[in-house]
Amino acid sequence: MFNSSSGEILGGHIVPQPRSRYSAPHASICFLIASLASAGSLAGQEMTKPKPAETNDKKEQWIPKLRLGDDNAYLEFYGQINKGVLVYDDGGSTDTYFPVDNGNSSTRFGVRAYSLTDNNWAVGANLEWEWTPYSTTNVNQLNKGDYDWSSDLLRKAEMYVDAKEYGKFWFGQGSMASDSSAEIDLSGTSVVGYALISDMAGGPFFRQGDGTLTSIKVKDAFTDYDGVGRKLRVRYDTPSFGGFSFATSVGTQVVPETTNVTVWDMALRYDETIGDVKVSGALAFSRPGGGNSIYDGSISLLHQPTGLSLTLAAGYSDTESDDGRYGYAKLGYQTDIFEVGKTAFAVDAYFGKDIEGKGTNSDSFGVQVVQNLDYLQTELYVGARSYSYDQEIADIQDSYAVLAGARVKF
Repeated sequence: MFNSSSGEILGGHIVPQPRSRYSAPHASICFLIASLASAGSLAGQEMTKPKPAETNDKKEQWIPKLRLGDDNAYLEFYGQINKGVLVYDDGGSTDTYFPVDNGNSSTRFGVRAYSLTDNNWAVGANLEWEWTPYSTTNVNQLNKGDYDWSSDLLRKAEMYVDAKEYGKFWFGQGSMASDSSAEIDLSGTSVVGYALISDMAGGPFFRQGDGTLTSIKVKDAFTDYDGVGRKLRVRYDTPSFGGFSFATSVGTQVVPETTNVTVWDMALRYDETIGDVKVSGALAFSRPGGGNSIYDGSISLLHQPTGLSLTLAAGYSDTESDDGRYGYAKLGYQTDIFEVGKTAFAVDAYFGKDIEGKGTNSDSFGVQVVQNLDYLQTELYVGARSYSYDQEIADIQDSYAVLAGARVKF
């Protein structure tokens, strides 16, 4: 809902003014961080059942692993920086945002602790933050150049116990069982485009045929119903049986703000190579609260000899007022054009109905190219996409976006 006291009225439509996405984390997160620190001490223990030794055929990389310890017990620092330039045409004006944070895969930093116990169980912990002061999911026609320097978000503050024969138990802030169930993608292009197509340019407002801005943002009309995301939760994953595994979790949101709503979900996943084809898929059911239900799933197939891939995703949200749904398809191709790393190409299409409201349609078509630079641990990418949003009571113009940039991992 939009509040006229904090918005601007353009053409009879209330347009909200930008504000920070984040608030201070819940006090319980502080307790989790302290717990993670104690878990890190496990990394100094000597283990009796080491993992199989790593092979020596790994490619040399510019930035070595920032790790203390070995494969049996370690403390590791990691992260990625993902910046680019976004050009967005709303049918009435064209705006350029630079340097923009790529919402498909945010800039983030983290630390992992891992220890293999003498009974071959694994104990670990993970802290991770993201920092997106000028994200593609928030920049728009009204906040050009308006950086939100306080936009840090705690993504993970979790511990886990992985007992091979019993499954994996998670505790703390992190992914619910359904997280990413609608976003499985083996095309090699997800850094610039995947099922959640609004991550590429979700912040801008649509423009009406008469030239006035609406109050509807791209991300309001396009979603992938990807479960219930990350929460402060308890989660359990079964061991894999023939490539299949099952997970369930229950939790509540504490960042970026506390909701005091209990959510739960479950997901069935499959990950296996059948002949020359790698297959990954998931089906999930979620209860986000308020009596609503979400059903979603995705599957991606990669023919490894040719580099051809097919990705499909779909979702349905059952609410009291509107039942939104969508379908998504992507065709991909990966090949070795240059010695520096694989080049990936993809085209995709998205068709949504009743997502922003009853009687609305949301369609999009996109193309993506990604060039890997293996030694530099970098992906150079460019993507282009159309956004078409239709409603019964207004004439909305089509929008177009181009996003180019680089993601560096370490």
